[in-house]
Amino acid sequence: MNPTLELLDPLNPLRRRVALVLLPLGVLLALVALWASSRQGVLDPVDRLFLPSLAVGFGGLALALLLWPNAATWVLPTAHALVALYLLGTLGYQLLLVPNPQGLSPASFWFPFVYFSSFLFFPSPRAVRLAVIYLLTAFLLALLGGTRGHFQPVHANALVQFFGSNLAYVLLLYMLVRIKGGYLEAQLDAYRDFLTGLRNRRYAELILERELARVQRYGRALTLMFLDLDDFKKVNDTFGHHLGDEVLRAVARVLEGECRVSDRAMRLGGEEFAVLLPETGLAQALPLAERVRQAVRALRVPPAPELSVSIGVVQAAPTDSPLSLLKRADEAMYRAKKKGKNRVELA
Repeated sequence: MNPTLELLDPLNPLRRRVALVLLPLGVLLALVALWASSRQGVLDPVDRLFLPSLAVGFGGLALALLLWPNAATWVLPTAHALVALYLLGTLGYQLLLVPNPQGLSPASFWFPFVYFSSFLFFPSPRAVRLAVIYLLTAFLLALLGGTRGHFQPVHANALVQFFGSNLAYVLLLYMLVRIKGGYLEAQLDAYRDFLTGLRNRRYAELILERELARVQRYGRALTLMFLDLDDFKKVNDTFGHHLGDEVLRAVARVLEGECRVSDRAMRLGGEEFAVLLPETGLAQALPLAERVRQAVRALRVPPAPELSVSIGVVQAAPTDSPLSLLKRADEAMYRAKKKGKNRVELA
C-alpha cells in the first residue's frame, strides 16, 4: 500500500483553478472568432456549428465547476473533448472538402492545445496516448485529402510546417511526462517506510492535514487507529533486531490484508503503526480494529513468542489538528496498555 501518484501529483490541485480561467477564456475566444468570421464572410459550416456550441458549452462547464468543485472529474474531459472535436472537424473540412487559400486556417494554430490540455486534465500516460491519437488522426486526414488532388504548393508547405511542429510538441510532451514521472517516483520514496513498505510518518502528517480539512469543510466521518506492539523490546533484546524487523514486516502485511483500498496503513516509527479510515465512523472502525488485533494475535514469526497489539481508536472532530488527533489516539492506545494490553480502546 504505497502513496498514490494522484495524491502526490503537483498538477492535481491546480487543475480546477486553471480550468476556471481557461473555460471563460474559451467562451470569449469562441465568440470573437464567430464575430470576426461572420464580418469577413468566411464562416464555414464547421465554425457555424461549433463556435456557438463551444461558447455555450464552455460557459456551462465553467458554471458547473464553480458550483460543484467535485464535478471536475467530468467537466475537464468534456471541455477537452469539445476542443478536440472542433479542431479535428475544422482540419478535416479544409483537408477533405474546401482547402484554405492560405494553406491552413488560423484554427490549426490551436491544435497543439489539445496535446497540452490532455497533459493538464488527464493522468500522464493517457495524455501521451491521446496526443499520439490526435496527431495520427490529423495525418490520416492529410493523406486522404492528398488523394483528392486539390492541394497546391501552399498547402504542402503548410502541412509540412504543421506536422513538423506538432511532432515536436508531442515529443516535448513526452519528455515532460518522463521528467514528471521521475519527480513523482522520488516523492514516493520520501513517503515510504523503507523497512515495511508502508507509508511513513511524513505521509501521515500530509494526509491527516488533507483529510481533516474535509472533515471541517464537509462534515465527513474520519477515524484513526493507533497501534503499538506489546512487549516488542523483548523480541529485539532476546532474538535480535533481524527478527524484530521480520515481525514488523509481518504486522505490516496484516494491516495491508485487513484494510480496505481506501484506508491508509502507516508505520509511524519503531513498533508504532496507524491506520487512517476515511468516510468511517467508530461503529465501522471498531470491528476492523478487532479483526486487526486478532490477526496480529494469530501471527507467528518463529522463534518469536506470540504477538499482541494494543490499539487506540479515535474519531476526528472538526476542531482536531493532525497533532491533536494523533495525541488522542495515542492516549487511547496507552489506556489499552494499562488495562492489560492486547485490546482495543476508544478515545
